[in-house]
Amino acid sequence: MYCPSCGADAEDSSRYCPACGATLLRSAEGGDEYVGKTIASKYRVEALIGEGGMGKVYRARQLALDKVVVLKVLRHTLLSDERTVARFQREAKAASRLNHPNSISVLDFGQADDGALFIAMEYVAGQDLHQILSREWPLGEARVVRIALQILSALSDAHGAGVIHRDLKPENIMVEQRRNEPDFVKVLDFGIAKITDSQDEGPALTRAGFVCGTPEYMSPEQARGAVLDHRSDLYAVGVILYQLTTGLLPFESDSAVGFATKHLTEEPPPPTRRRPDARISPGMERLILRVLSKDPDDRPANAGAFKTELLAVDKERRRGGASASASETGGRRPQASGVLAPIPRKSQAAQNASRNDTGWNDVTVEATVQGLPHSRTPVSEESTLASDGTRTSVAAPASSGGDGIILFFKALTTVLVLGAVGFFVYYFGIGAGSGSEGGQYVAPPNAPRLLTAGSDQPEYLRQIPSNARNVDKARKLTLDGDRDVLAGELTRATSSYKEAFLYNPEAELALKLGELYWQRDNTDEARGWWVRHLTDMPDSRARAYIEVRLGSPVARPSAP
Repeated sequence: MYCPSCGADAEDSSRYCPACGATLLRSAEGGDEYVGKTIASKYRVEALIGEGGMGKVYRARQLALDKVVVLKVLRHTLLSDERTVARFQREAKAASRLNHPNSISVLDFGQADDGALFIAMEYVAGQDLHQILSREWPLGEARVVRIALQILSALSDAHGAGVIHRDLKPENIMVEQRRNEPDFVKVLDFGIAKITDSQDEGPALTRAGFVCGTPEYMSPEQARGAVLDHRSDLYAVGVILYQLTTGLLPFESDSAVGFATKHLTEEPPPPTRRRPDARISPGMERLILRVLSKDPDDRPANAGAFKTELLAVDKERRRGGASASASETGGRRPQASGVLAPIPRKSQAAQNASRNDTGWNDVTVEATVQGLPHSRTPVSEESTLASDGTRTSVAAPASSGGDGIILFFKALTTVLVLGAVGFFVYYFGIGAGSGSEGGQYVAPPNAPRLLTAGSDQPEYLRQIPSNARNVDKARKLTLDGDRDVLAGELTRATSSYKEAFLYNPEAELALKLGELYWQRDNTDEARGWWVRHLTDMPDSRARAYIEVRLGSPVARPSAP
């Protein structure tokens, strides 16, 4: 069986995915009627992913393209229910109208040989937002913003196409960790979507006054059974934002009627009152409470306006966060600039406890890059187009595991490329102590011969003659190290970068190694690599960044 969250092949007897820990849903004894079979001569069903009242969801393979897809198959017992069939067709029709990166794509709609209706959709190898909340809360506010902006982008496209979702909730939002796009969102399940401009709707999907949706996320007008517009979806996003920031729903009840009643009659308590320990900015709290207004006219006018306000809140938070970081450091470390603050450091034990919690601070990194002379903040995967067409950068949260470290390396690479003016003649003899991660590094058998002999010499002091370098090998190892950083494998990334350095001692590698050792609390080794970087590149735009962390200026090499 394949895991529905990450796609890993799980053992037949396992209840949980060995790769990501997701719960595996297995068919009853005797097997599922479709697993192992081919539907409509096009899709070979590989595994059961989920099951609901209307039907089952399978992981399948499109034979013609050898492509993994999701098949949603309507139950045979419901084929005679005209309203259910119409709802199933409505989902396919609504989703097929959408052409947005953050909306699930419908690939096909048809009927199996046994008469069962099916929808073929793109496969998303990730977790739904409910799983992320359950496993990873608290989420940093920057990460919350990044996720919410993509939800709103999908809704803006849907609303523009005349589609109102009507059942937004964390379970209907998939989050995929792509290589260059962490927390990539896909909005799915348009099963009860309303198509506002349809002239021929067929049988009514809901009776007059009938309430459809999930009670915990219903807008007041939805709970009343009133006519809905796009602002009802925005209310649901407000509930999701409340949940992402606090880990709680705005209202608690033990029944669907209780939830509906509270959405109709009670004002939601401020998020900071429900969770005083949660780090929620004042602007975020104001926006959440506004979106949860009982009157739709008091909410943002549309998804685009909501995005604009959310971006403004995030900008306000980042501006305040950078100032707070600078003031909180006090006299612990000298500051070269008001925008700089030391990256929080963690013990090695804490590093080993969680491979994804690296302690990198995105606010600090962004402030540092902005503070470097003549540098530009790189446009990263968090950048999002505002409603006016301008591109706004949204920082990744420190709590989002490897996102902060990824942002640092992207910023670092951009700055180095912009500021690179060639390598200076290597100046030998600058050292600042030693230290290692469990002993002296041993070069691989095929590593080039070092100009400087001595097995006890730190790598950052070594010189590699030009005729012993292998630029292609170094580049490959550097890419390996970058992938290790993306995966949160900092120890392995360190080894890859060091080996690359022995093939081609680039100043950029020395800078990366210094930052990795700093994060791992090996100050002596970090100092050695950083001094090597500044020795090879005295005019590096990272000089102020390094000197702040080391607590003292680094001397420039004298002219030879």
